Amino acid sequence: MKKRFVFLALSFLFAINLSQVKAQSFNAGLVVGPTFCQVDGDKYFGFHKLGFTAGAYANLPIADHFALQMELKYSLMGAHSSAEEAEWSGYGPYNLSLHYAEIPLMLQYDFGHFTVYGKSLDFLCLEAGLSLDFLMRYKGELDYSTQLWKFNFFSVTGNYGLRFNLNDHWGIGARMMYSITPMQTNPSPQWLFDHAYNKVIQFTLTYNINSPLR
Repeated sequence: MKKRFVFLALSFLFAINLSQVKAQSFNAGLVVGPTFCQVDGDKYFGFHKLGFTAGAYANLPIADHFALQMELKYSLMGAHSSAEEAEWSGYGPYNLSLHYAEIPLMLQYDFGHFTVYGKSLDFLCLEAGLSLDFLMRYKGELDYSTQLWKFNFFSVTGNYGLRFNLNDHWGIGARMMYSITPMQTNPSPQWLFDHAYNKVIQFTLTYNINSPLR
């Protein structure tokens, strides 16, 4: 219940933020797409966990070709071992589902300074930033070596990626995400340096309610 309250509170704050920039020139839209995930520190390897992300964003220009984008998303992350990996490692089957409420804040730069055959490259955009991640719930079959590890309710993730605007409303993007602070820790004092981190490749389809800021 407490976690649901936090999520609702964050949604309310995001709505306030949108209302404050409504009178300014801004772009808002929806985002959805798959995530390919793993957890560094769980003794398994590979982006075998298929998840998803969905949410909304508000984009505000701050200078020529630069913009700040704030997002509110619900994302499924985690880890999964293939049958071959489980047999090879000797750790057994492993499947972990992590449900997060994410609040990324991204700095974006479009390539409008550059042209090719007289056409501006402003439809290409680099982005980088941080997200505040709140673990809503988790479930799954865990690796025995990390069963007693504590899942952290809050973590910070670094993000960087590339976005491509297909037209005035539709766009696609790819983003790499890695936890800066651990999402899971070993509570045993002799293992202070045992941590686990989310590592995610995310692909998105975006729909701009307003025309892109170019």
